[in-house]
Amino acid sequence: MTHDRKMEEYKRLMAEKGIGAATACPPLWKLLWSMGIPLPPPLYMRFLPLALLGGAFFGLMFGAFAWYMGNRGIRTMSFKEACDVALITGAAFGISVAWLTRRQARKLGLGTWSALGAARLHTQEFL
Repeated sequence: MTHDRKMEEYKRLMAEKGIGAATACPPLWKLLWSMGIPLPPPLYMRFLPLALLGGAFFGLMFGAFAWYMGNRGIRTMSFKEACDVALITGAAFGISVAWLTRRQARKLGLGTWSALGAARLHTQEFL
């Protein structure tokens, strides 16, 4: 099954389970998918890759914002301080979001990304 067909099946499944579009397909994933990166949706990712991807993106954005805002007043923020802020906030954000996402995936009883749609395809072959 192609990535596009899996995504259609995934969106249908999430709509059936009552999951909102922003939760099922977050903006960062939409951006990566539009660039042609066939990344599984966050609800189907493992904890570590999810924490690293979410944490790295948030940490970079928050660190850049903190550095910019920290250099607007009397006191200036060094690049090292901005990197420390980015590392700490990115790690905290990545771990918490990955934990919450994996918890929600377990509650929904989702299987693996590779198995998505396989059962439906096998039943349609015999009809």
